[in-house]
Amino acid sequence: MKEIKLTKEQFKLFNQDDQFALFDEDGFGDYDDFNEEVEKLFADYDFVIVTENDYIYGAKGNQRVELSDQATEGYYIAQEVLE
Repeated sequence: MKEIKLTKEQFKLFNQDDQFALFDEDGFGDYDDFNEEVEKLFADYDFVIVTENDYIYGAKGNQRVELSDQATEGYYIAQEVLE
């Protein structure tokens, strides 16, 4: 399965204003705290992985934790961020 690894700065572009609702389950996040939430996320994980079937994982070492299974067009957007 293809996957894309995103650094903190790439992730900020990928999840602009929490478009994938990773920081608020209702999808109505407080965007004033977006950078703070990204900092917290990357304190726990080394990078974020987006798979070709649009799952998003936080990864640290060999461990992965699913962050989202409904990131519509996530892989496509991650590809755009890398370009």
